[in-house]
Amino acid sequence: MSDTLRYKIVLWMVWVQIALLPVICLMLYVVSDGLLWRWNLLNWLMVGGYLIGLFSLPFSRGLEKPVFLKWWLRIDFWLSAIMAILALPLLFYVGRHYIDAEDGDYVLYHTRGFMMAGPHYELGKKEGLFIRPMMHQFVRINGYNDGKIDCFKVDTLRGCFYGLSRGNAQASWVLPLDSVKYSQNVAYITNLIDSLYQAQPLFRDYYHGTFVFPDNFAEINYDSFSIYYEDSISYNSTDLIYGDSLRITIINNGITKLSYPKDSVGDLSPKEVRTFIENLNGGKR
Repeated sequence: MSDTLRYKIVLWMVWVQIALLPVICLMLYVVSDGLLWRWNLLNWLMVGGYLIGLFSLPFSRGLEKPVFLKWWLRIDFWLSAIMAILALPLLFYVGRHYIDAEDGDYVLYHTRGFMMAGPHYELGKKEGLFIRPMMHQFVRINGYNDGKIDCFKVDTLRGCFYGLSRGNAQASWVLPLDSVKYSQNVAYITNLIDSLYQAQPLFRDYYHGTFVFPDNFAEINYDSFSIYYEDSISYNSTDLIYGDSLRITIINNGITKLSYPKDSVGDLSPKEVRTFIENLNGGKR
């Protein structure tokens, strides 16, 4: 029986791959409630397991081996090859998260969907080896790595997080982190929303903005050449047409479509759009 260094390495590769199986199963169980492993640890261990199975057989060629080990390496190679073909693209493309910006223990990260689905940007918090997603705190940026995060801030004192992304797919947002603190800082957050919009007007293709007003938690979304406004009474969408008019669709126990001159909403800032929509609703809250 071979006693060379290469033979010992082959044995170690086999035992390491066997040891990885319960470790990976445990790691999958630990994050079953939505946690993410930092640095994509789970993905890298799975990739490592497949690579060991692919390289151990070629590496062992020419060595004198027991029959059991020969068949183990052959079967392991083909199983690893089949699984690698199916799983590696997902582990590298879909199954990973990418950190876009950090502020203390908080991170803005994104994951990608199947079939070139748009990336999903989310707020998370570092917890040791994990990142815990902050549920319902999503940021939309159109495109894959087309935007540079110039500003990312989590303000725990005022219960909000906000940011500004530049590049081909520009975006800005002000969203609540703590609803109680958010509603207690109306003046500050309202000025913050206006400041971010003025720093980066959003009525262009591939631009996106999401802002939540602190007094009534009405949400306004800028999506390229459309604006969507939602409050506790109704859902209203304002579409900017490539002409001199605005097409307004009001959904409130029915659908009402209206048309106005383009300049009837001022500079299309969140404050102006909100005032316009509330006037359409007769000032009702």
